[in-house]
Amino acid sequence: MTGKIYDTHAYLGDNPAWAQMGLPVPLEADGWIELLDTAGIDGALVAPPGVGAGEDFRPDMDRIAAAIRQYPERLFGFCRVKPRRGAAAIGELRFRVMEHGFRALKMNTLDDDYRLDDRALIDPIIETAANLGIVVFFHTGDYQHRTCTPNMVADVATSFPETTFIIGHMGFGGVNGFPGDIDQLVPAMERAPNTVAETAGVFKAEFIQDVVDQVGAHRILMGSNGPNSPIELPKVMIGKHMNKLSQDQKDKILGGNFARIFGLNSKS
Repeated sequence: MTGKIYDTHAYLGDNPAWAQMGLPVPLEADGWIELLDTAGIDGALVAPPGVGAGEDFRPDMDRIAAAIRQYPERLFGFCRVKPRRGAAAIGELRFRVMEHGFRALKMNTLDDDYRLDDRALIDPIIETAANLGIVVFFHTGDYQHRTCTPNMVADVATSFPETTFIIGHMGFGGVNGFPGDIDQLVPAMERAPNTVAETAGVFKAEFIQDVVDQVGAHRILMGSNGPNSPIELPKVMIGKHMNKLSQDQKDKILGGNFARIFGLNSKS
């Protein structure tokens, strides 16, 4: 591994379940830096955990804002909003990006009982993200997979061609025991060249390799879903167990693509 390593999919905030892992609750900036240092990872893009939906994720986004101020080169922020809040959600997104420096929008259809093909609902949020120049992350797969398929992501992405869209969990289904739509992943990425995919929860090296072979290593990002999963697992899998990949391809997936997409190359 010759470049910096970044985790594209992680969580910071107040999730009581993390106490069962021996982690501090809430898990804040210093706790995350300890996790990163132990795992040998340079930085992480962190989102509020889903348990904060009842408070519209605000307390945990405040914690993320504080973490960004404390460690601006290591911790990067996801804004997480509920689109049914309409103008309030758009205002929250603008505030977090413009005032707190958040880098990406995270959307999960479970947060607000919606579908990614409800374009009248979600397009105003996506248009705001596009105008702000940030990356958009869509959760895909899992038990709500029919509401958030890779094809739906591609449909949105083709409407906003200047924005980068991350297909979370690579479609998930059949990869790690969860339902989903992995058969749609490569066709969706081929149809929408402004999409990339990330590996959180995907622990089948052969599946990731197959996607790399078809769309290229430059379109895959390492994600862990940490601390829900150990953050070092994808680093070990990609770095030490995917040896069909060249070192250059490994470096891109482990962190080079993240640095490029988020404009860190001049700092890395």
